[in-house]
Amino acid sequence: MDLLTPPDRGLFFTKEDPKDPRMGELVIPVDQSFGDRVVSEFDAVIIGMPEDRGVRANRGREGARLAPDEVRRHFYKLTPGFGPSLSELKIGDLGNVKVEGMTLDEAHGALRWVVRWVSSMGIIPIVIGGGHDNSYPGLYGLSEGLKLGEGELGVVNVDQHLDVRDLSWGGVTSGTPFYRSLEEMPTRCLRGRNFVEYAIQEGHNSPYYYEWLCERHATVMTFDEVQGRPMETFIRALQIAGRGTRAIAVSVDIDSVRSTDAPGASAVSPNGLSSHELNKIAYLAGRSYKVKYLDVMEISPPLDQDGRTASLGADVIFRFLKGMCERR
Repeated sequence: MDLLTPPDRGLFFTKEDPKDPRMGELVIPVDQSFGDRVVSEFDAVIIGMPEDRGVRANRGREGARLAPDEVRRHFYKLTPGFGPSLSELKIGDLGNVKVEGMTLDEAHGALRWVVRWVSSMGIIPIVIGGGHDNSYPGLYGLSEGLKLGEGELGVVNVDQHLDVRDLSWGGVTSGTPFYRSLEEMPTRCLRGRNFVEYAIQEGHNSPYYYEWLCERHATVMTFDEVQGRPMETFIRALQIAGRGTRAIAVSVDIDSVRSTDAPGASAVSPNGLSSHELNKIAYLAGRSYKVKYLDVMEISPPLDQDGRTASLGADVIFRFLKGMCERR
């Protein structure tokens, strides 16, 4: 718990109206007074990762370090919804990983520890980044917490970019998380055959890295393939990630969404998924029993317009949790 700063209580919105409950009243802020036994009762927990040095190293637009609290601000104003509602889940907020004074490697190690701790208790971590480099320690921690062996993890990366650059260009950056996940995790829990790149934009990626993925039998689903068919294509992505695995992790880079819907991304494109399509994807991920991890990365509040992108990040978390309600 020393690795975490408790969540800002001022973000937990309330209308003070019993007829109009908000997520700020339903999510439980967690601090040092909570022991493992109490934390273990949660179905899911929110973890903020206010770290974007990997974006800077990749020559991207900074600001994603500010996303965790801004996404919370929007999320805690939402209601629990209708039908099977989020009030049926027990959700905690662990606050933000303490990255101040740490090297990037140390910050990644802290997130890895927190995710390992949470997932070892059977809780689903929902990580709000932060640069996409933070997905690697998230996946690493998940694999340790669930004690995943070789070939037991599947991953779906919803992204404009492949993010499989090796470390020879610039070291660890926001472009390297899935190279590291495929090549560096000691148990080799993620194999190419269970790795799906979803909504990739062909002209924004190097053919070299596409071929690199093909050699490892990974699946690349381009934006042209998935456009207008999010339900059908994402179900297929989950099936591929789930073949022979014990757990699936879903990583969402907000730059997978077109700039009209998500202007506050570390990288933007006029093409991409619509916000509606991304929300459908998040719901399907939440509904899948095998999905044990979600992260939402690269929302940059300083680049946002009217809070649109942070609000979309909140909607993604809401839809994922809504899907979780229907697992029961």
